[in-house]
Amino acid sequence: MLIFGGKAPYVYLYSQERFLPGDIGEHLRHTIPYLNYSPITSYNNHQSLKNLAELNQFGTNVYLTSDDDPEHPPEWLRGDRNKPISPGSDDDDLLGMSAAPGIIIWVEKGEGIVDAFYFYFYSFNLGNKVAGWRFGNHVGDWEHNAVRFVNGLPESVFYSEHSGGAAYEYQAVEKIGLRPVSYSARGSHANYARPGVHYYAIPFHLLADVTDKGTLWDVTKNSYIYKWNMTSDVLTPSMETPLAPVEWFHFEGRWGDRFYPLSDRRQYRVAGQYHYVNGPTGPKFKNLDRKEVCQNEGICVVQPSLTVKLEGVNGGKWDEEDIPWPGDSKEETDVEGADGYDFGGDYAGEAGAEID
Repeated sequence: MLIFGGKAPYVYLYSQERFLPGDIGEHLRHTIPYLNYSPITSYNNHQSLKNLAELNQFGTNVYLTSDDDPEHPPEWLRGDRNKPISPGSDDDDLLGMSAAPGIIIWVEKGEGIVDAFYFYFYSFNLGNKVAGWRFGNHVGDWEHNAVRFVNGLPESVFYSEHSGGAAYEYQAVEKIGLRPVSYSARGSHANYARPGVHYYAIPFHLLADVTDKGTLWDVTKNSYIYKWNMTSDVLTPSMETPLAPVEWFHFEGRWGDRFYPLSDRRQYRVAGQYHYVNGPTGPKFKNLDRKEVCQNEGICVVQPSLTVKLEGVNGGKWDEEDIPWPGDSKEETDVEGADGYDFGGDYAGEAGAEID
């Protein structure tokens, strides 16, 4: 197991990030399962990591819906208590540790190939703005890196992004010691291999993520570690974390609210894009049995450099949490000049910017 922790990415959170890592157990204590915009009568209490998969009896359209209005996010939704420990603490061994556990899952693929997945959870995703409109907010946010090992040696690294992500040869990426570095984007938490501004094409060719060397998060300091057998679909805690819960992993629903209909004061729709969208599915549904290192296979190009890009695009369709499901709402009229509720400020690090 040590080899997978020894190559675990360090994550630089954005320096002014307002939505910090989330604790999946705490997230459940503040959400209630909903089906068709109504609480499930027999399950209107909060679930736990040990019984979450019981909700699968209601199908895949179960949404863990926030007790609180995300327009005015409370501490748990912001992850206030989970900011990783920065230099200056009394114990250097705790540097980079968050109170929110990361998730490490390793999967044997055969022929000497092992993929180690490093999942990062946040209780809220703040979408980016274009022309004054903010798109893609959602409760619950799962992001990840994947490191592919071949015969025990790291070969490549995958970074999850909006349209699928990017992959690089292991030797090409930035490292601290022997461990790769990942940059978590402001608000959206998309992962990038470099700091800076990152434009992404879908849907407007104008949206941009921003990353920098903010607070360093070391998921190995607090994590649940597992082995997943992709043939038998059995998740087993590692010897390092033998008491790590497993039932939550098999939950087939969504880790956040169902996208709000246009009749909801918090929602608007412009050019087919929504202010609030569906919460995400969990790690089990991120193609862990992939043959290529990229989440979206068939279009995977492993780049040999951070600066020289080969022909081809790593990406494809958006993750399903980024768009409403077909038939989620009958209200399909575009909103022109809608008075949509939004967070205060542009959340761009300007002086005095606040989030309600």
